[in-house]
Amino acid sequence: MRDFFGIDDDFVREVPPGALRADIGIALILVVLSISSLLGYWTIPEITEDTHLPWSIPLIVVAGVMISVRRLFPVWVLLLCTGVHFVAVGSLFPLATQQPGMQVLYFLGLYSAMAWARNREALMLATIVVLLSMTAWVALAFSVFGALQIAELGSSPILLVISQVLVNIAYFGAATWLGRNAWLKARGEAQLMHSRELVEEQSRQLADQAVTGERIRIARELHDSLAHHVSLIGVQTAAARRIMDKKPDDAKKSLVAAEHSARQSVHELRTMLGSLRSDEGGPAASGLESLATLVEDNSTLGLAVDVSVVGETSCLDELSRVQSAALFRITQEALANIRSHSTAAQARVTIRVGERLAEAEIVDDGRPLTGTRGSGLGQLGIRERVAALGGTAEIGSRPERGYRVLVRLPLNGGTRESATA
Repeated sequence: MRDFFGIDDDFVREVPPGALRADIGIALILVVLSISSLLGYWTIPEITEDTHLPWSIPLIVVAGVMISVRRLFPVWVLLLCTGVHFVAVGSLFPLATQQPGMQVLYFLGLYSAMAWARNREALMLATIVVLLSMTAWVALAFSVFGALQIAELGSSPILLVISQVLVNIAYFGAATWLGRNAWLKARGEAQLMHSRELVEEQSRQLADQAVTGERIRIARELHDSLAHHVSLIGVQTAAARRIMDKKPDDAKKSLVAAEHSARQSVHELRTMLGSLRSDEGGPAASGLESLATLVEDNSTLGLAVDVSVVGETSCLDELSRVQSAALFRITQEALANIRSHSTAAQARVTIRVGERLAEAEIVDDGRPLTGTRGSGLGQLGIRERVAALGGTAEIGSRPERGYRVLVRLPLNGGTRESATA
């Protein structure tokens, strides 16, 4: 019984906006139909006196008023409309309760209580009281009717009584069952919505964690680069100090080199997004010099990678440690995505370095694997890393077949505008 009425369930069904207006419209229609039907009986001379219009019409209106707030006060409407009103009016003015519109009003009272009651324990008690009262009333009514028929006709309409009882059981049993199913459906939808919100929240947290992790890795690489530059500045300035008196020209060259290193360090600091470095240590970041190892690792995992570097060696030397590490990490992530989400057996990596731009392009000719849709965090990390260095990223399907990742990073003399050219 407790499970049937959902007494131990914490779910509370909220009344939607506009419910009162809709219920008033429904109640008004049913009241008009009931009064119209009763007026039709009133025109029949044989039963004019049984209509009791002065009392029946106001009582029909009262039932309509109660049904208009059926979703706001479902348990009270069940008790007062389907319970008290049905029994009282049915006893005093039975013709009024027999109108189809009134029968629907009573049906809605029971249905709405099952579908919308917030206090499920009160619902259970009210439903039991109402159903027992209706059962007792129906039994008494048919007993009196049967006795009158026996007195007048000498026989009892037992089949008619049984059919009417079954009709009432089916009618109000359907109201109870349908109302309960409506409540269960609303509860299921609420649970599904909660699950979706939980999944979305967890996805946002994972995305935030991915961004934070990427920024931490960038900060580590920036730390390594700055440590390199600062150490170099220290060596150059120390050398300049020692030879300043004897070899001023060589000392000047050392100071110029130290100035260049300092400017490069400041430039990298200004182009990086601010992020905090974690307390945990980590291995030094790999750069483009590790591409051969990356190709070998992917070959072991079943993906053949062809690497080509376009540009002079002097241009490659212009790449800072952070930029070289970023291009390596992006290439590593792109190849991992190809292995996980594509049918491709081969991939092509092209590194292009000019005077103002450095590019990394990773393409394949495979098709997406079904059922391997990723979280998107890998692409998010690529975009975050590129944006931190003032560059741009183009990630998407190729027009003919396969996938393409293209990132551009401005070099010392470059700008974001040149990266988008």
